[in-house]
Amino acid sequence: GYILKKMGIITKSHTEGMSSLITCITYPCLVISAMQMEFSVHILNNCKYVVLIFMCITLAALLLSKITTKLIKLPASQSGLLAFMLVFGNTGFVGLPVLNGLFGSEAVFYGALCDSTYDIFMFTIGLSLIRSAASGEGKMKLRETLKGLINPCFIGVLIGLTLYITGITLPEIIGTPIKTIGSVTSPLAMIVVGSHLADISFKELFCNKHLYIVCLLKLIISPAIALILVKLIIGTGSLLASVLIMESAMPVAMCAVIFSEKYKADISFASKGVMLTTLMCIFTIPLYAILLQHI
Repeated sequence: GYILKKMGIITKSHTEGMSSLITCITYPCLVISAMQMEFSVHILNNCKYVVLIFMCITLAALLLSKITTKLIKLPASQSGLLAFMLVFGNTGFVGLPVLNGLFGSEAVFYGALCDSTYDIFMFTIGLSLIRSAASGEGKMKLRETLKGLINPCFIGVLIGLTLYITGITLPEIIGTPIKTIGSVTSPLAMIVVGSHLADISFKELFCNKHLYIVCLLKLIISPAIALILVKLIIGTGSLLASVLIMESAMPVAMCAVIFSEKYKADISFASKGVMLTTLMCIFTIPLYAILLQHI
């Protein structure tokens, strides 16, 4: 993606189109296909741990962000953004392709539940953080929150989970195309991420010391906290534990930029946070993947 963008083969309009295609079509298909498994009480029972632990991880990250903003004394326009960036990672756009590559379809099943939990927090607490950073307008309206939650990705999770619980297997004429389309998610997502990296000024990116703090906390400390929580609640060594830890190691969610642009927050700070963590996760995600093999 980086090389193609630098060569002018793909443009901003191309990546915007690919992003829409992933969000609206290939990502939901990937989730639905991954959830087309034989019903298992064990897997269904693990779902409650996914939601519970991921909620704990999210709240712990929120607390960490509050402490950090007070210690480094960020301006009001960036403190809410920092909190958002530490709490909300790219668990879908980057997370699911990574999980699919590392662990397979069952991991995508758990990862989709993690991402859905994130969505609920993102469109409530997350938007409130962005709005407070922008203008201090207060809480989100219920209608706007519900509108944010009703998106193709979330609907894909609901469809996949319903099919799984009811034991319905899609006929081949439907299931095969959905699986084929879903398999395109990983390469498309990596191309989009790479193309975004091609747009940044590395000199400007690496000169902001606060961004290094974001990287340290989001890519190293947050998954370490997740590791501790997982070990205390369900123990390590299982696929479920690995998914929860890896999802916590994902870079800052791209929604930080989208929301900042919509609510007139510091979009430059948000963009740099997304880009630097996305760049650095090339090194930190493999480190955690290796660590998980030895615990």
